[in-house]
Amino acid sequence: MIVPLPTDILKLPIADIPELSKKFRACCQVCGFHTLRDVCDLGADEASKIRYLGPGHFRELVDFLQQRRLLHALKD
Repeated sequence: MIVPLPTDILKLPIADIPELSKKFRACCQVCGFHTLRDVCDLGADEASKIRYLGPGHFRELVDFLQQRRLLHALKD
C-alpha cells in the first residue's frame, strides 16, 4: 500500500480539496490556480496581494497549510 506524503496535497487540484471553502476554490479558479503548489510558489507576499483572494482567503490558505504542517511550502 502506498501512503501519500503530506505534501502530495499541494499537487491535488484545488477543486478536489473539500476542506477548502467553495469561495476559496472559486477564487483560485478565477485566478488560474489549479493546485496549492501554484499559489505557494508565488510566495506569501505576492499571494497576499492577489485581489480575488483577499485577506480572508489568504488567511484560509495559511491556516490550511499550518494545520498540515506545510506552511513552509508558502515561500517568503
